[in-house]
Amino acid sequence: MDVNGARLAYAEQGQGAPVVFLHGAASDHRMWDRHRAIVGQRYRAIAYSQRYFGTGAWDTSWPPFGVQTHADDLAAFLRGLDAGPVHLVAWSYAGHVALTAALSHPELLRSAFIYEPGVPSYVTDPAELRALGDDLNAMFGPVFGAVQRGDSREALRLLLDGSGQRQGYFDAQPAERQAVNLDNARTMPLLLSQPQPPAITREQLASLKVPVTVAHGELSRPAFSVVSRAAARCIPGQHLVARGATHMWPEEDAPAFCAAVMDLLRDR
Repeated sequence: MDVNGARLAYAEQGQGAPVVFLHGAASDHRMWDRHRAIVGQRYRAIAYSQRYFGTGAWDTSWPPFGVQTHADDLAAFLRGLDAGPVHLVAWSYAGHVALTAALSHPELLRSAFIYEPGVPSYVTDPAELRALGDDLNAMFGPVFGAVQRGDSREALRLLLDGSGQRQGYFDAQPAERQAVNLDNARTMPLLLSQPQPPAITREQLASLKVPVTVAHGELSRPAFSVVSRAAARCIPGQHLVARGATHMWPEEDAPAFCAAVMDLLRDR
């Protein structure tokens, strides 16, 4: 689909109410293939690759990589579908994209399910901010170091190891999942140097006109769980804790993730 001057790849299957999947960092629409197959049995399941992600060429005329650019693209993509308000499923980096779009374009969304949003602009508790800062430094310090050395593949590996919460996590993943991530390693310098994301406040989250469920893993590290809990406290509605899960739950257990999404969709 042509979206704001970029041609974005997407895939879909099934019929019924549209459910749009939005991937996180160092990934693209292919990470949702298994999820589309499951959700597509009941709904029209759609996933697209956000600008700069995937295997396509980049254009020097594009706006900069960042949350605002991706939120603007999300709104344009949803209008391009011409399918009415959609159910949106977003993970990690895409969580803030989804929230930004929900605040600016609530008419485009029927609901949103956000697993571990990644931007902490609404975290205000001093103890949580300390825990978050310490863990972000521990996780992303080595990632920044690899990018500064010009080694985007090593930065990617460190990001996945940190998200999976063990050394060697990336190397232990199936080849097809590694391939998707490696195709997107080139986005690592852009991810870490992007413009400041929109600073969504607690008051803005409380004013959301779209039903939003925030979920996080029971075992997720503070870099993800602190932000998720803060968002859940601000947003009226449901809060889900995935038992025994970490940040990588959507990829590690696609059936359970999809079951949680579809349980919520039944009421919407």
